[in-house]
Amino acid sequence: MRSKWDTRRRVAGVCVALAAALAAAGCGSSGGEAGADTAGAGPSLAALPADAGHVHGIVPGTRPGQYLVGTHAGLYRVTAGSAERVGDQADYMGLAREGTALLSSGHPDPSSGEPNPLGLRRSTDGGRTWARLTTVPRDDFHIVRSGGGVIYALGMPGSPLYRGARSDALKAGPVPTIAPFDLAVNPRDGSTVIAVTEAGQSVSGNGGTSWRSLSSRVGLLAWPAPTALYMVDANGRVSVSADAGASWSSRGEIGDAPAALSAASATELVAARHDGNLVVSSDGGRTWR
Repeated sequence: MRSKWDTRRRVAGVCVALAAALAAAGCGSSGGEAGADTAGAGPSLAALPADAGHVHGIVPGTRPGQYLVGTHAGLYRVTAGSAERVGDQADYMGLAREGTALLSSGHPDPSSGEPNPLGLRRSTDGGRTWARLTTVPRDDFHIVRSGGGVIYALGMPGSPLYRGARSDALKAGPVPTIAPFDLAVNPRDGSTVIAVTEAGQSVSGNGGTSWRSLSSRVGLLAWPAPTALYMVDANGRVSVSADAGASWSSRGEIGDAPAALSAASATELVAARHDGNLVVSSDGGRTWR
């Protein structure tokens, strides 16, 4: 059966396993919080062009209501009124913020002649130009995350988890004993990170050196505040945890399976849906537009 998570492509073959894990966990089609809908208040985001392809990652832009969206065919600056490509036409598999700078990884535009994969890159001009960070291998980092003063980068299965306080000073840690397709970093304590695998969530309190099982919940995560950890599952249902994933409360629904999830604040969320649309919530995931 084709999984709704195909557009995520975090690790090879994980999509089929995710579908099985969701079924085993009893994640059916029941709704979220009573009264939640996808109407919301305020303007909707502009649609991405059809040739952008699937979305891999989203980070907040430099002003309210603006987001940078990493796609199969480039990086887009998206607002309610426009969606315009910024810089090259690379395949942005990993995308994160480092303060005012951006970090990315992925594959080059085939016409560019650049080596493949791109390795880890850094931009200080909003994604118009990039410089490769030579302190880490030229790997295909599908997961790039930052939070709590710590940056994490993880390549394909069998690769070590890189971490550090600065992107130009990342050090290789151990190869994870789990196979994550998503990571979320505690915004107050960067040594605490939650990983999502086909079997559910695991947590590390020592920067990914060791892991323990947290729950069987499967979904994409965003952790904008210590007491606001969000998850969207494969059915598009939104949940929030105030205690770092120990317990969850249902919120709304995004209307389809998610391809990417991000947060600009404790209450402002943005998701890319499996159908290619971007949706935003200003009330902590209760309603979406």
